[in-house]
Amino acid sequence: MRTLGVSQKPIVMPRYAHMMVLDRDVWTRFLESGDFPLQEVWYDIHVGHPVTGDSTVDTLGASIAQALTRKRIDVVAHVGGGYWIVEVKPVADMTALGQVLTYVRLFAREYTVDGEIMPVVVCDQVDEDLLDEYEELGVAVISNEYSEF
Repeated sequence: MRTLGVSQKPIVMPRYAHMMVLDRDVWTRFLESGDFPLQEVWYDIHVGHPVTGDSTVDTLGASIAQALTRKRIDVVAHVGGGYWIVEVKPVADMTALGQVLTYVRLFAREYTVDGEIMPVVVCDQVDEDLLDEYEELGVAVISNEYSEF
């Protein structure tokens, strides 16, 4: 089992590792709100198996390809006595739901943390047709405009 390594402070930054501009803006608004007491964060956490390619590729190329094709958790946040696996999206939609559920399973399989692991989607808007599914599956939705936590 792996450990998360060195964390970062949950502060607003000009960019976050591998986060697209729209997602970065959502995350920045969330951090600026100060509504949730994040203790520390980790960005761009790799989980899952890499896509395997041609075995004749040189070792360095294969190594780079494997690192680039693993799934990536936007944010792991230490909150209270547990950890949030956070998917950041402009809209809490079906894609976000599927991603965060997969990330939680893969994270629990690969990493050792002390505390409960909770799936969280941080967004600006919520697809209200999915609120029942989010609740039923135990996924928290934190919206910069609407909160169902």
